[in-house]
Amino acid sequence: MSNDILDDFSPFSNPFKQALQKHIDKGEIILWAERPKQGIIFRSSDGCLIPFSLAWGGFAIFWETMVFVMDAPIFMALFGIPFVVIGLYLIVGRFFHDMYIRKQVIYGLTEKRIIIKRGETLRFVELSALTDIQLTKKKDGSGSILFNNKYDQRNKKGNTSNLSFSLTSMGLSFEAIPNVQSVYNQIEELRKL
Repeated sequence: MSNDILDDFSPFSNPFKQALQKHIDKGEIILWAERPKQGIIFRSSDGCLIPFSLAWGGFAIFWETMVFVMDAPIFMALFGIPFVVIGLYLIVGRFFHDMYIRKQVIYGLTEKRIIIKRGETLRFVELSALTDIQLTKKKDGSGSILFNNKYDQRNKKGNTSNLSFSLTSMGLSFEAIPNVQSVYNQIEELRKL
């Protein structure tokens, strides 16, 4: 094997592999590890959410302005403050919150399972438990892989075990990763083994 190929399997070839190495079983190999795209990301849902947030925030700010201009009772000013805060979160705050969350996330793939690490929370899902994989790819080659698995199916049937709850509460996907097609192909090949 050439040194380049060996470097790909080395846990120290990138810092994300190194961060996940201490959490995997002995003998397990991290084949791929990456962090989601950083910075502001616009999603398809923003097509509706941005106009709604501008309307909400605009009306809330208009309300508060009119309360002060018309010298209305203090109760009216206090009533509008939560709506202004929600409006500001919807307009700009949610983008910074999303960036903060993605900064804590590392995705990994071993020969047996997928790994999603967010802060100190870890999720491991066996590749054999995956029943459906959906690929979303952008023109630049980045994209997302959404995983549906047997645990999610059991949860839909009313099972409220801790395992099924934890799998659905954190979102089972590799979101906004570079070279998504290559990762998708690698997962599909491993599932065939």
